[in-house]
Formats: sequence, C-alpha cells, structure tokens
Amino acid sequence: MNYFLLCAYNESKNIVKVIENIRKYFKYEYKIIIVNDGSTDDTEFQIKKQVRESEIVLLNHKRNLGLGAALRTGLLYILSNSMLKAKDTIITLDADNTHPIEIANVMVKKIFENNDLIIASRFTKGAIQLGVPLYRKLISLSARCILKIIFPYPGLKDYTSGYRAYRGSLILTAYNYYKKDIVKERNFVVQLEILVKLLKFRPKIYEVPINLKYFLKYGKSKLKIVKNIISYLNFIFSYIIKP
Repeated sequence: MNYFLLCAYNESKNIVKVIENIRKYFKYEYKIIIVNDGSTDDTEFQIKKQVRESEIVLLNHKRNLGLGAALRTGLLYILSNSMLKAKDTIITLDADNTHPIEIANVMVKKIFENNDLIIASRFTKGAIQLGVPLYRKLISLSARCILKIIFPYPGLKDYTSGYRAYRGSLILTAYNYYKKDIVKERNFVVQLEILVKLLKFRPKIYEVPINLKYFLKYGKSKLKIVKNIISYLNFIFSYIIKP
C-alpha cells in the first residue's frame, strides 16, 4: 500500500485538485491520509465531499498547530493503527497543488528498486522551479549549502523538500527507536528533523528532479520567513551541542 500523507491548513481551493490529481495520475494502490490542521475556511467541508469509502481518512486538529504537529498526527495514525508494513510506502507532499503527482509514480518505482528514501529535489539535474520568488530560491539555496556542510550524506542535495517517499521499513525502524518522539518539531523545520533522524539508520537515498509549479497555488504562503530561519538555526545549534 502507498499512503499519501497531506497536511492542510486553509487549502480549500487547492486540496480538491490534489485529490483529483492523485486519482487521475497515480498508478498504484493508495490511501490518502489528510490532517486538517485547524483550518478556518471550508477545507474540511471540501475534503468530506471527496471521501469515497475508505480511500480517504480525514484527521482534524481543532486549532492550527503547525506543519510538524500535523505530520506527527498523520504518521502516528498510520503507525499506531498497525497500517504500515515494511514493503509499504509513505508519500508526503504539500497540499497546495504545487507538487506534481506524476512524480510520485517515479518515486514509488525507485522504492521498488531498493532505495529507502526518495526526495523530489530542487537541486538535482533536470529540476525546474516555476513561479517561485527569487528570494525564496536564494533562501533555499543558502540553506542547502549550510546543511550540506553540517549533515553531509551520499546522494543528498535537497534537505528541506517536503515531497518525499519513505520505505515503510525505514519508518518502522525509526519508530521502534524514537517511538512517539519520531517527530517533535511543530513548524517547517520538521522536514529537516525527520531527515536527520532517518540518517542515523544509513538509508539509501535517491533524488528525482521536481518540476515545481508554484504558480498553481491559490492563497498566500504559510511560511513565515524570519520565524522559519530562527527555527532552523535553533535546530542546528541544538544538534551541534548535543552530547
């Protein structure tokens, strides 16, 4: 089984399109787990309109807790209900319709080819970023250069992409080690947190180029630049001084 894990906050104009694209373009068996992170628009209503039998599972936060908390809720739901098997795959991606679903087919295929973690990368050959503001590109590139020095790892170029496919056995191994602390961060730094924790188990990583279509996104970005930078610096500092 392939589990799509989507975290949505005020994505009523985007989430339906993401679901429709999964149904249209994804070639393998799947289930969609959506965490509605305290949306104040009609995101929950739009998701409920799309529910067909057990294809979609909707989990709700009463208030907005952040991306990290939403990912934690989704992962623990999959793990705590004994849904995940070693041969399964968990695919995480943004709920704002900027991540093309077609790439998920390639990512799953690469998992079949004995890789443990597939990243839809902005920094590998063939990647394209359309409609992404220049300042965001510069921030991402700067972060990549810094993180590459602090967390060097073979085949790893994009440390903060949220579009990933995880082999079930890798997540199960991490969960057996970290238990419910597999995710502790509450905001966007969670992507780095999960990655760093998984590197402990020496996974085989493969990056596929992404055609990021930022212009398809409706609404404003949820990313708070200054707050996000501070969170990354705090995480890196805590890692460096960790005994």
